[in-house]
Formats: sequence, C-alpha cells, structure tokens
Amino acid sequence: MRHVRTRVRSPQTNGVIERFFGTLKYEHLYRAPIGGGGARAMETARFRDVYNTIRPHQSLGDRTPRESYLR
Repeated sequence: MRHVRTRVRSPQTNGVIERFFGTLKYEHLYRAPIGGGGARAMETARFRDVYNTIRPHQSLGDRTPRESYLR
C-alpha cells in the first residue's frame, strides 16, 4: 500500500477512503485466513480491481466506480 494524503479542507475524501477500507476488511480480508504480507498485498490489489470494475455500488445507481468515472 502507498500512503496518500487527502486535500486540505476536504473531509469527504477521508470518508470515501474509510468506507473503502471498511468494505475491504469486512467483505474480503476477514472472511478467510490470508498468509503474510505478500499474500495480503495481492488480495488487497485483487479486491481493489473487483471493487472498482465488477462490484456495483448502490450510491452510484448500481454502476461500478469505473463506469461512473468513464461517463
């Protein structure tokens, strides 16, 4: 993972990231045992792809973030 700072005076950006991390933990990482750091990094990257390109989001009108971004 890479540390990225959010813009100054934009608390909504922090909320978006916190929501992603919560979803990552409870929908993916906590469901089955995962090995060490390398395996965890690989699973996190895999989930990020699923989250952004496959999994529909209710707040986006049941579209994926990628679909919403490209429109």
